[in-house]
Amino acid sequence: MIRWILRLGGGLLLALVLLLAGFRVAAWWREGPVETPPPMTMVATGYGKVAVQLSGPETGRRVVLLHGTAAWSGFWRDVAAHLAAQGWRVMAVDTPPFGWSERDPQGRYDRASQADRLAQLLRATGGPAIVVGHSFGAGAAVELAAGNDAELVEGLILVDAALGTLDPPAGRGAVATALSFAPLGQAIISSSVTNPPLTGPLLRSFLARKDAADPWLTTLKAPMEREGTTAAYAEWLPNLLIVNDGARSRTRAGLKAIAAPSAIIWGAADTV
Repeated sequence: MIRWILRLGGGLLLALVLLLAGFRVAAWWREGPVETPPPMTMVATGYGKVAVQLSGPETGRRVVLLHGTAAWSGFWRDVAAHLAAQGWRVMAVDTPPFGWSERDPQGRYDRASQADRLAQLLRATGGPAIVVGHSFGAGAAVELAAGNDAELVEGLILVDAALGTLDPPAGRGAVATALSFAPLGQAIISSSVTNPPLTGPLLRSFLARKDAADPWLTTLKAPMEREGTTAAYAEWLPNLLIVNDGARSRTRAGLKAIAAPSAIIWGAADTV
Protein backbone atom coordinates (compact mmCIF):
# COMPACT_ATOMS: atom_id res chain seq x y z
CA MET A 1 0.00 0.00 0.00
CA ILE A 2 2.79 2.45 0.88
CA ARG A 3 4.58 1.63 -2.37
CA TRP A 4 1.36 2.19 -4.31
CA ILE A 5 0.75 5.54 -2.59
CA LEU A 6 4.30 6.67 -3.32
CA ARG A 7 3.93 5.74 -6.98
CA LEU A 8 0.63 7.59 -7.20
CA GLY A 9 2.12 10.65 -5.53
CA GLY A 10 5.13 10.54 -7.83
CA GLY A 11 2.88 10.24 -10.86
CA LEU A 12 0.77 13.21 -9.80
CA LEU A 13 3.88 15.28 -9.13
CA LEU A 14 5.27 14.41 -12.55
CA ALA A 15 1.96 15.33 -14.17
CA LEU A 16 1.98 18.68 -12.37
CA VAL A 17 5.55 19.40 -13.46
CA LEU A 18 4.68 18.56 -17.08
CA LEU A 19 1.58 20.73 -16.93
CA LEU A 20 3.52 23.73 -15.61
CA ALA A 21 6.23 23.13 -18.20
CA GLY A 22 3.55 23.15 -20.87
CA PHE A 23 2.26 26.52 -19.67
CA ARG A 24 5.81 27.91 -19.76
CA VAL A 25 6.41 26.66 -23.31
CA ALA A 26 3.07 28.12 -24.40
CA ALA A 27 4.07 31.50 -22.93
CA TRP A 28 7.39 31.38 -24.74
CA TRP A 29 5.52 30.63 -27.97
CA ARG A 30 3.05 33.52 -27.50
CA GLU A 31 5.57 36.19 -26.63
CA GLY A 32 7.60 37.89 -29.32
CA PRO A 33 8.70 41.25 -30.79
CA VAL A 34 5.88 43.81 -30.76
CA GLU A 35 5.84 47.53 -31.49
CA THR A 36 5.23 50.07 -28.75
CA PRO A 37 1.82 51.73 -29.25
CA PRO A 38 2.05 55.19 -30.92
CA PRO A 39 0.73 57.27 -27.96
CA MET A 40 3.68 56.21 -25.81
CA THR A 41 6.62 58.48 -25.00
CA MET A 42 9.84 56.82 -23.84
CA VAL A 43 11.72 58.69 -21.10
CA ALA A 44 15.32 57.75 -20.25
CA THR A 45 16.26 56.95 -16.64
CA GLY A 46 19.19 55.24 -14.99
CA TYR A 47 17.03 52.09 -14.86
CA GLY A 48 16.19 52.10 -18.57
CA LYS A 49 13.53 53.86 -20.63
CA VAL A 50 10.12 54.28 -19.01
CA ALA A 51 6.99 54.42 -21.17
CA VAL A 52 4.47 57.16 -20.36
CA GLN A 53 1.28 58.48 -21.89
CA LEU A 54 1.08 62.27 -21.86
CA SER A 55 -2.14 64.24 -22.21
CA GLY A 56 -3.53 67.65 -21.38
CA PRO A 57 -1.99 71.11 -21.86
CA GLU A 58 1.77 71.32 -21.33
CA THR A 59 1.22 74.35 -19.09
CA GLY A 60 -1.24 72.50 -16.85
CA ARG A 61 -0.50 71.42 -13.30
CA ARG A 62 1.14 68.00 -13.36
CA VAL A 63 -0.42 64.77 -12.11
CA VAL A 64 1.21 61.35 -12.35
CA LEU A 65 -0.86 58.14 -12.44
CA LEU A 66 0.65 54.84 -11.24
CA HIS A 67 -1.09 51.52 -11.94
CA GLY A 68 -1.27 48.32 -9.91
CA THR A 69 -0.09 44.74 -10.41
CA ALA A 70 0.11 43.47 -14.01
CA ALA A 71 -1.65 46.60 -15.28
CA TRP A 72 -0.22 49.50 -17.30
CA SER A 73 -0.96 53.10 -18.20
CA GLY A 74 -3.77 52.06 -20.55
CA PHE A 75 -5.98 51.39 -17.54
CA TRP A 76 -5.99 55.13 -16.77
CA ARG A 77 -7.41 55.94 -20.22
CA ASP A 78 -10.77 57.35 -19.09
CA VAL A 79 -9.39 59.04 -15.96
CA ALA A 80 -6.55 60.64 -17.94
CA ALA A 81 -8.95 61.96 -20.57
CA HIS A 82 -11.17 63.48 -17.88
CA LEU A 83 -8.27 65.14 -16.08
CA ALA A 84 -6.77 66.43 -19.34
CA ALA A 85 -10.12 68.01 -20.23
CA GLN A 86 -10.00 69.83 -16.88
CA GLY A 87 -6.63 71.36 -17.77
CA TRP A 88 -4.27 68.98 -15.97
CA ARG A 89 -1.01 67.84 -17.53
CA VAL A 90 -1.38 64.08 -17.09
CA MET A 91 1.43 61.53 -17.15
CA ALA A 92 0.29 57.91 -16.92
CA VAL A 93 3.31 55.69 -16.27
CA ASP A 94 4.12 52.08 -17.18
CA THR A 95 5.96 50.89 -14.08
CA PRO A 96 8.46 48.17 -15.07
CA PRO A 97 8.29 45.30 -15.65
CA PHE A 98 4.71 46.01 -16.71
CA GLY A 99 3.41 47.74 -19.80
CA TRP A 100 5.79 48.95 -22.49
CA SER A 101 8.70 50.24 -20.40
CA GLU A 102 12.11 48.67 -20.79
CA ARG A 103 12.70 45.82 -18.36
CA ASP A 104 15.55 46.35 -15.92
CA PRO A 105 18.33 43.81 -16.69
CA GLN A 106 19.27 43.96 -13.01
CA GLY A 107 15.72 43.24 -11.88
CA ARG A 108 15.47 46.30 -9.62
CA TYR A 109 11.73 46.17 -8.90
CA ASP A 110 11.74 46.66 -5.13
CA ARG A 111 9.80 49.60 -3.70
CA ALA A 112 12.80 51.87 -3.16
CA SER A 113 14.08 51.31 -6.70
CA GLN A 114 10.64 51.99 -8.15
CA ALA A 115 10.48 55.24 -6.20
CA ASP A 116 13.94 56.27 -7.43
CA ARG A 117 12.91 55.39 -10.99
CA LEU A 118 9.85 57.60 -10.55
CA ALA A 119 11.94 60.45 -9.15
CA GLN A 120 14.24 60.36 -12.17
CA LEU A 121 11.21 60.29 -14.45
CA LEU A 122 9.69 63.34 -12.78
CA ARG A 123 12.91 65.32 -13.01
CA ALA A 124 13.34 64.40 -16.66
CA THR A 125 9.83 65.54 -17.55
CA GLY A 126 9.42 68.76 -15.64
CA GLY A 127 9.69 68.29 -11.88
CA PRO A 128 7.14 68.01 -9.05
CA ALA A 129 3.63 66.63 -9.50
CA ILE A 130 0.66 65.29 -7.65
CA VAL A 131 1.22 61.52 -7.51
CA VAL A 132 -1.66 59.04 -7.68
CA GLY A 133 -0.89 55.41 -6.78
CA HIS A 134 -3.34 52.54 -7.22
CA SER A 135 -3.12 49.18 -5.42
CA PHE A 136 0.43 47.78 -5.52
CA GLY A 137 1.58 50.88 -7.41
CA ALA A 138 0.87 52.97 -4.31
CA GLY A 139 4.01 51.56 -2.72
CA ALA A 140 6.32 53.52 -5.02
CA ALA A 141 4.22 56.65 -4.56
CA VAL A 142 4.40 56.47 -0.76
CA GLU A 143 8.10 55.62 -0.83
CA LEU A 144 8.79 58.67 -3.00
CA ALA A 145 6.84 60.91 -0.63
CA ALA A 146 8.67 59.47 2.39
CA GLY A 147 12.18 59.48 0.92
CA ASN A 148 14.98 61.83 -0.08
CA ASP A 149 13.08 63.03 -3.16
CA ALA A 150 9.92 64.00 -1.28
CA GLU A 151 10.03 67.53 -2.73
CA LEU A 152 8.87 66.04 -6.03
CA VAL A 153 5.50 65.10 -4.49
CA GLU A 154 3.14 68.09 -4.37
CA GLY A 155 0.28 65.88 -3.26
CA LEU A 156 -0.30 62.18 -2.66
CA ILE A 157 -3.47 60.28 -3.59
CA LEU A 158 -3.72 56.57 -2.75
CA VAL A 159 -6.44 54.48 -4.39
CA ASP A 160 -7.06 51.13 -2.63
CA ALA A 161 -3.39 51.17 -1.67
CA ALA A 162 -1.72 47.78 -1.12
CA LEU A 163 1.03 48.84 1.27
CA GLY A 164 1.50 45.72 3.39
CA THR A 165 2.37 45.40 7.06
CA LEU A 166 4.04 48.28 8.89
CA ASP A 167 7.31 47.74 10.78
CA PRO A 168 7.69 44.18 9.46
CA PRO A 169 10.29 41.75 10.76
CA ALA A 170 13.63 41.53 9.01
CA GLY A 171 14.10 39.12 6.12
CA ARG A 172 12.46 38.32 2.80
CA GLY A 173 10.19 35.56 4.02
CA ALA A 174 10.11 31.92 2.93
CA VAL A 175 7.58 32.36 0.11
CA ALA A 176 9.37 35.30 -1.46
CA THR A 177 12.66 33.42 -1.25
CA ALA A 178 11.13 30.37 -2.94
CA LEU A 179 9.66 32.52 -5.73
CA SER A 180 13.12 33.93 -6.41
CA PHE A 181 13.92 30.55 -7.99
CA ALA A 182 13.34 31.48 -11.64
CA PRO A 183 11.80 28.20 -12.92
CA LEU A 184 9.24 28.22 -10.10
CA GLY A 185 8.34 31.87 -10.54
CA GLN A 186 8.02 31.52 -14.31
CA ALA A 187 5.85 28.42 -13.95
CA ILE A 188 3.47 30.27 -11.64
CA ILE A 189 3.29 33.36 -13.85
CA SER A 190 2.84 31.44 -17.11
CA SER A 191 0.04 29.32 -15.64
CA SER A 192 -1.83 32.30 -14.19
CA VAL A 193 -1.10 35.95 -14.96
CA THR A 194 0.06 35.59 -18.58
CA ASN A 195 -2.21 32.62 -19.34
CA PRO A 196 -4.92 34.04 -21.69
CA PRO A 197 -7.81 31.76 -20.54
CA LEU A 198 -7.27 32.93 -16.96
CA THR A 199 -7.01 36.65 -17.72
CA GLY A 200 -10.74 37.21 -17.41
CA PRO A 201 -11.29 35.20 -14.21
CA LEU A 202 -8.25 36.81 -12.56
CA LEU A 203 -9.37 40.33 -13.39
CA ARG A 204 -12.92 39.63 -12.23
CA SER A 205 -11.59 38.29 -8.93
CA PHE A 206 -10.34 41.81 -8.16
CA LEU A 207 -13.65 43.50 -8.92
CA ALA A 208 -16.90 43.84 -7.01
CA ARG A 209 -18.76 44.45 -10.29
CA LYS A 210 -17.71 41.43 -12.35
CA ASP A 211 -19.14 42.79 -15.61
CA ALA A 212 -16.80 45.77 -15.39
CA ALA A 213 -13.90 43.52 -16.41
CA ASP A 214 -15.11 42.82 -19.96
CA PRO A 215 -14.20 46.17 -21.59
CA TRP A 216 -10.67 45.97 -20.17
CA LEU A 217 -9.60 42.42 -21.08
CA THR A 218 -8.03 43.45 -24.39
CA THR A 219 -6.22 46.30 -22.63
CA LEU A 220 -4.85 43.94 -19.97
CA LYS A 221 -3.57 41.40 -22.48
CA ALA A 222 -1.92 43.83 -24.92
CA PRO A 223 1.58 44.19 -23.38
CA MET A 224 1.67 40.54 -22.27
CA GLU A 225 2.55 39.55 -25.84
CA ARG A 226 5.91 41.30 -25.53
CA GLU A 227 8.97 39.11 -25.67
CA GLY A 228 10.21 38.14 -22.22
CA THR A 229 7.02 39.10 -20.39
CA THR A 230 6.70 35.92 -18.33
CA ALA A 231 10.37 35.98 -17.30
CA ALA A 232 10.18 39.67 -16.34
CA TYR A 233 6.97 39.27 -14.34
CA ALA A 234 8.50 36.28 -12.54
CA GLU A 235 11.56 38.34 -11.66
CA TRP A 236 9.23 40.96 -10.17
CA LEU A 237 6.95 38.44 -8.39
CA PRO A 238 8.91 38.07 -5.11
CA ASN A 239 8.43 41.82 -4.52
CA LEU A 240 4.70 41.21 -4.23
CA LEU A 241 5.30 39.12 -1.11
CA ILE A 242 8.44 40.60 0.42
CA VAL A 243 7.45 42.14 3.74
CA ASN A 244 10.70 43.97 4.44
CA ASP A 245 12.92 45.34 1.69
CA GLY A 246 14.25 48.23 3.77
CA ALA A 247 11.85 50.78 2.28
CA ARG A 248 11.09 53.76 4.52
CA SER A 249 7.42 53.59 3.63
CA ARG A 250 7.12 50.23 5.38
CA THR A 251 7.66 51.89 8.76
CA ARG A 252 5.43 54.07 10.88
CA ALA A 253 8.24 56.58 11.18
CA GLY A 254 8.51 56.77 7.41
CA LEU A 255 4.80 57.41 6.99
CA LYS A 256 4.80 60.06 9.71
CA ALA A 257 7.58 61.87 7.85
CA ILE A 258 5.41 62.45 4.77
CA ALA A 259 4.78 66.17 4.46
CA ALA A 260 2.78 66.23 1.21
CA PRO A 261 -0.99 66.72 1.50
CA SER A 262 -2.41 63.21 1.23
CA ALA A 263 -5.74 61.57 0.51
CA ILE A 264 -6.94 57.97 0.53
CA ILE A 265 -9.71 56.72 -1.74
CA TRP A 266 -11.03 53.29 -0.76
CA GLY A 267 -13.79 51.37 -2.48
CA ALA A 268 -16.44 50.26 0.02
CA ALA A 269 -16.93 47.05 -1.99
CA ASP A 270 -13.23 46.40 -2.64
CA THR A 271 -12.94 42.61 -2.76
CA VAL A 272 -9.17 42.66 -2.13
